[in-house]
Order: sequence, then C-alpha cells, then structure tokens
Amino acid sequence: MHTPNPLSLGLDIGTTTIAAVAFDAAAGRLVAKATRLNDASSAAGEQNLAELDLDSAFDIAIAALAEVTQLLGAQAKAVRSIGVTGQMHGVAFLGQDLCPVRTAITWQDQRARDLLPEIIERAGGAGAFANMGCLPAAGYLGATLFWLQRHAALPDAHACCIPTAVAAMLTGRPPVSDATLAASSGFFDIVHRCWPLQLFADLGLPTHILPPVVELEGGRAGHLRAELADHLGLPGDLVVGVALGDHQASLIGSGCEAPGAAHVNVGTSGQVSLVVERFMPADAAHGVETRPFPGGRFVLTGAALCGGDALALLQRFFLDVMAMFGKEVPNTDLRGDAAFEAMLSAAARVPPGADGVRATPAFDGARHRPEMRAALTGLRRDNFTPAHVTRALVEGIAEELGTFYDAMRASVYSDPPE
Repeated sequence: MHTPNPLSLGLDIGTTTIAAVAFDAAAGRLVAKATRLNDASSAAGEQNLAELDLDSAFDIAIAALAEVTQLLGAQAKAVRSIGVTGQMHGVAFLGQDLCPVRTAITWQDQRARDLLPEIIERAGGAGAFANMGCLPAAGYLGATLFWLQRHAALPDAHACCIPTAVAAMLTGRPPVSDATLAASSGFFDIVHRCWPLQLFADLGLPTHILPPVVELEGGRAGHLRAELADHLGLPGDLVVGVALGDHQASLIGSGCEAPGAAHVNVGTSGQVSLVVERFMPADAAHGVETRPFPGGRFVLTGAALCGGDALALLQRFFLDVMAMFGKEVPNTDLRGDAAFEAMLSAAARVPPGADGVRATPAFDGARHRPEMRAALTGLRRDNFTPAHVTRALVEGIAEELGTFYDAMRASVYSDPPE
C-alpha cells in the first residue's frame, strides 16, 4: 500500500490577502492552496492610522486552512506541521488568555511619524541604532510602542508582530519570535540577536511584554490546539513552527538564498533584496536596511511603501472617474484582477518611457524620506491618457526599486559590476 509523503501547511497573514497552502517537500510540489481577502484591516477612521482586527483575521486564516484541508481530503492526515509567515513591522497585543486585547497596528500606520526625531535623540543619536540594521520608522513595532506609551495607551500584554501572534493563537502558548520578525520592530540588535535592553530603558519602554527570541531552524511555537485540529481534520500532534517574516520567506521560497542573488518582490509594497554573508551597516541615506536572514546571514533590503498598492490607488481613481460620469461598475465587472489586467494591457501598448510621462509613486512617502509625496510630470496633450499614466506608474515603481539596488551594489562592491 502506498504511504503518502508527509505534508506541510503554510499560512501567510498578508496585508491584502490571507493565504494557506499544502506542500509536499519530498516531491517539491504544491498540493493545494486557498486565498481569502483580508478584510479585517481598517484605517480606523483617520488618515494616519492603519489597524487590524486580529480576531477577524484569525477567523479568515482558519477558514483558509479549512479550505485547504477540505481539498486534501484523506491526505490531511499526512500533514505534519504548519509554517506561519506574514506582514512584518506591525504590533499585536495578546492578553494572558492569548486573545487580542485591542486591534493590532500594522506596518502602514503613520501615527508615530512625528515622534521619530525624539526617539533618535532620547536613544543618544542615530549611532544607538547601528546594530538594529535600520533607523526607527513609523509603522514599526518599536516606534508604535513609544507612541502608545506617550499617549498612555500601551497595554500591559504580550506585544509581538502579527504573524507571531497568530502562531500563539494557533498553539495556545505565549508568543515566541524569531529574529526576522523581532528585527522588523526596528528595536532589535541583529548582530547579537537580542532585544537591546538599554535602548528600551532610555526610551522608558517596558521589556517584559516582548517575546523571547529563538533561532528559526527547528524553532517551535508549540502544537496546534486540539479543538482547532478537530475542526480542521488534522492530526492532534501537529507542530506549529515559529513564525518567519514574509520578506525572508519570499527569498527562501524563490530560491534566492545564495549570497549575491538579487530578489525583487512587488506585493502591496515592494522590496529589492540582496543576501550577504556578513553584517553590513544600514545605508539610511538611501533607504537601505540590513535585516537578519536564517543561517546567520543578512539581507540588504530596499523597501518601497507603495508597490502594487500604487496601482490599486490608480484603479480606484479610474473607477471614481467612471462613477462621476454615471458609469458605476458592478463588483463583478472590471474590479480586482480584471481591472489590473485591463490597465496593464493598455500600458503595454505604450512605449518604454511612457512618451515622457514620469510618476513618483510615493503616496505614503518613503521610510528614509517621510516627507516625500507622489508626483506626475512630463504631461502633454498627446500623452495625457490613462494608458500613459499607468505605464509611468509601473515604471516609477521599478525605478524606485532600482535606486535601492544601485545603493546596495555600491555598498557590496567597491567597483560595482555593470
């Protein structure tokens, strides 16, 4: 009788979607997948706020896992582990019962932006963050904790990144972080792989709310809670791994782990990355961060705040224009993927350079230059078309990532290759 290969489940708590997959590692084969819209996110009614109803997001995650296990059928009994990844930088708060005590605050949140100079000054200057791989940024866990403390709104609860919280909710055990997610707080020593206690003391922040940090390799968050295993039809002894940052997970999944291999990812945001063997200080002037990578390595990263989300904003603009002229578009027509396909198909018919139209997609500024704003220039009568604007925006996204990559190459190579 044939014995099926062991399977692993993967769960991705993304900003726009939440996805689950089943993977046969021995055969290198994706067995099943499910994707759900992450409609638990909200702007909390104010422009600078970005929050997430973690209870609702967790329900969406369980629904995605249930869809995958249903697709697996009898193969679900061959599942041996669950790996968790997802959006970095943000912060979730869990009580002692491991239930959320308030909405999570995501990486897109800007409430701490005006406090960044004070954070750096109170820490003793930018040099205090040399081992963090980056300077404090709005939306990062560390800066958000400082804002909450300043406004007497910091809960006395477990504080961790959102995927780490989801892993804890799956297992019913207190949060345990790995270095990739801890470092995305902006307040983590990536050289010594520890929380910098003096920094927290200088900023008047508690450390008892932070999760212990373990190495990813072999790290376990615990076992899947029995009631969830029964609900999903999974084995009761299922291991849940320590959550991994989605940025590092994307490099591993794409096979870009070798030093010197470049990786470009465009989702809601966008990143260009370069794995290196040794720690290299961040190039804050050019927006390049240094992040930890499994295996004791590091990854140089340039992260754009607006990647694919810039196209989503343009799509919304086009739909608003149609509505203004009484052409309301039904939810089933020219929305989502269909709208993007139409936009990109039109943009593909415009020559490179968009006939002189240039777009800067800094709708949310930039982490190293928060004052930046989006811009559209080079317009003439003959190039002021939806197709030209779409082409220029796509090229603007690529250009921003290319600028990051040029800065990385200059750091890694004394004489950058052509």
